[in-house]
Amino acid sequence: MSEDITTVFEETATVISQKEYTDQQFVLTLKAPKSASKVKPGEFAFIDCGENHLLRRPLSYLRNNATEHTVEFMYKIIGSGLEALSKLKTGDQVNLMGPIGNGFNHSNPNKIPVMIGGGIGIPPVLFLAEYLKRSKNNHQPIAFFGSELPFPFHLSRSKIDVAGIDIETNATIDSMENLNIPCRLASLSNFEGCHKGYVTELADQWIQSIKEEDKEKIIIYACGPELMLEATSKLAQSHHVDCKLSLEEYMACAIGGCAGCTVKVHTPEGEAMKRVCVDGPVFDAKNIFPNESD
Repeated sequence: MSEDITTVFEETATVISQKEYTDQQFVLTLKAPKSASKVKPGEFAFIDCGENHLLRRPLSYLRNNATEHTVEFMYKIIGSGLEALSKLKTGDQVNLMGPIGNGFNHSNPNKIPVMIGGGIGIPPVLFLAEYLKRSKNNHQPIAFFGSELPFPFHLSRSKIDVAGIDIETNATIDSMENLNIPCRLASLSNFEGCHKGYVTELADQWIQSIKEEDKEKIIIYACGPELMLEATSKLAQSHHVDCKLSLEEYMACAIGGCAGCTVKVHTPEGEAMKRVCVDGPVFDAKNIFPNESD
């Protein structure tokens, strides 16, 4: 079902903070009461980058705080629009539209939610992990994140055991550890405590180590580069588990009017073009990367 655009707000948000990390990575915190009260994991905002930039930029929400009326975004400078966004200081104002899109929908407490995030695709799945852990439905997510750049989060050595993972692979994100969410990190950049390889390898090691009856309960949620998403889809197919992918595409309007963010989707009726902004950004993995043997 497509997003009901009447639930999308336009509001002028105030910059609470803008933290810069290595390699032009930023975490932006805005006071945006309307978004903060309604946003769900997997949804995104369409942010105005200033009068010199005609097109807004889509950014996935990293987290919200409905009590403090704040939302957070993580991004890396790619192009002049996000470079302009990175210049915002505390107290500045920025216009945004959101929350937009059909995000993640995890409502079955009997399912084991597995998060796989890569690079700037980490925010929506990290948001989902924290959201589920704070819910009242006894969800116990597990998270695997990968990046070739230094992670733009506070990291530490995890005290939470993760089955199937080498004990030297012990780096985690503090927000995950503080919520007692098992989490491990991967990178080809040889960061301390990280698996030297692909994030999907970490997830595969864990899945192979658990009981068969638990494997049947797994559902994977992923966001990241296309090659990572394809590898994640193949991982899910190999273990016969459900998988949902959050796609990232350039877009001009974010409300379904321009069809500039369409992707090819495989359905029982055949191939179809779907708009990431309103039909997604979350799609079933088998509809994006169908099993070649089917």
